[in-house]
Amino acid sequence: MIFKKKITIKLTETIENELKNLYRYAYYRLGDKQDAEDIIQNLYLSMYSKGEQLNEIENLKSYIYRALSNNCTLLLRKRQQNNTISIEGTELTNIAETEPRNIEEEFNLINTLLDIIPDEQSEVIRLHIHGNRTFVDIADILKIPITTAKSRFKYGIEKLRKEIEKADI
Repeated sequence: MIFKKKITIKLTETIENELKNLYRYAYYRLGDKQDAEDIIQNLYLSMYSKGEQLNEIENLKSYIYRALSNNCTLLLRKRQQNNTISIEGTELTNIAETEPRNIEEEFNLINTLLDIIPDEQSEVIRLHIHGNRTFVDIADILKIPITTAKSRFKYGIEKLRKEIEKADI
């Protein structure tokens, strides 16, 4: 019983310390405040239910981010199955004619830009910018070498710059 209580305290402290970044990451990934709150709550409950298994995890914070990323991806895939909207006709110049007035417009602009580049690069950019994660953390979360995390970020940003220049944003 005491052992489980220590794990619960460690889990709770880790999530509380990272809550702002977890929420921001989930919100920018999902685009919906309620979904972001729900997915973080479900994440905590699923982690809590693992009990003693959490003791075997070397880096709990990275594990939490990896689980959050996976849960966001699953939810987005579920949405995609229900909503098949093509972004083929979307032009960057139409989206960026005005500066975003609120967080939803900013979210839509950012996601439209990130949809242009490969998922591996956009995930690293999201974790670094929205999740406020270092490249060491990102490498641990995605189970890739640090140099790969850095290069995915670099090449993703370069592709985004080219697209923005091409669209004259």
